[in-house]
Amino acid sequence: MSKKAISIVLILVILILVFVFGFNTFKNHMIAKKLGEYKKPPVAITTVISKQEDWTKTVKAIGQVSSKQSTQVTSQISGQVKEILFKSGQLVSEGDVIVQLDDSLLQAKYKNQLAKVKLAKIELKRQLKLLASNSTARNSVDKAQAQYDAQSASLKYIASEINFMSIKAPFSGKLGIRTLNVGDYINPGSLIVDLESINDNYIDISVSEDYQPLLAEGQKVTFSNDAYQGKTFNAVVSAIQPASDEQSHNINVRAKVQGDGNQLVSGMYINAEIELNQTVSIIPVPKVAISFSLYGDSVFVVTNKDGEQVVEQKLVEVGPRKDDQVGILSGLKAGDEIVTSNQQQLKKDTVVKVNNARPFSASFKS
Repeated sequence: MSKKAISIVLILVILILVFVFGFNTFKNHMIAKKLGEYKKPPVAITTVISKQEDWTKTVKAIGQVSSKQSTQVTSQISGQVKEILFKSGQLVSEGDVIVQLDDSLLQAKYKNQLAKVKLAKIELKRQLKLLASNSTARNSVDKAQAQYDAQSASLKYIASEINFMSIKAPFSGKLGIRTLNVGDYINPGSLIVDLESINDNYIDISVSEDYQPLLAEGQKVTFSNDAYQGKTFNAVVSAIQPASDEQSHNINVRAKVQGDGNQLVSGMYINAEIELNQTVSIIPVPKVAISFSLYGDSVFVVTNKDGEQVVEQKLVEVGPRKDDQVGILSGLKAGDEIVTSNQQQLKKDTVVKVNNARPFSASFKS
């Protein structure tokens, strides 16, 4: 091949390489330009406008339901069960006989003692007549009087024993499950059945002694139990322990249950919240608007930047809660537009589009 042909081939190769590299360079430049001009579409969000409110300060506590009266019905005297006059779970009134013990021996003893009392009475009357006619000494009358009093006292004692053989309900309420059968022999203190008063319950809760200056009788209490999910009951503080526990440094508070809260039974665990006589200024926001983390709680707030709606993340101090709302103590101001959805797609300066066609709730309208 001649030198001229070789030169032409080299020139052609160079031109091809220049074209290829030039095209790639131009293509990359155009791609970079287009990518630089690309903007992500705005993230669709919902918002609420914050406002300042005064909430009654509350304190949360745990506790349990207590009956006004609760006891284990027992016997005061030994004896054999003759008759059981109740069924497990039965409602009874104060004074109702629930168990009858065999009192046949005591009844016979009572009749025998009654005869002794009558005889002693006759002797006392005879001695008094003799004394009126100076036919006996005063000492004989005194002995007759003492004998009569002693026999009468013995009669009353036997009568009380007979009365104890009829075991009665000490107050009105609902009986538990019986623990004995006809024919059983029981001793004093033997458990017969549990008895709980009904429709007159209390809740006993324990709060930190730090709240002692704010506690007062008559304060409202709301409480709930896991067995009644989604339902809240009411009570009113009726008594406050005058001393703090030396170990826990808590103060015991008792509240009288009102209305349908009496359907809860003694011993049930409850979560309670006491309304204290103090208000706190807060900004309420929906619970879903808050991002909770170990590094601090935060919310996203909509702002304007270069003519666009963007978000910024603000650290907040969380305070009291009420239903699905959380009171913010600091970090927000009235009028802030709070993001309530799609927070997982947001970061600082993310462009957003507010769509409140379906407001978050009736109490939070943008």
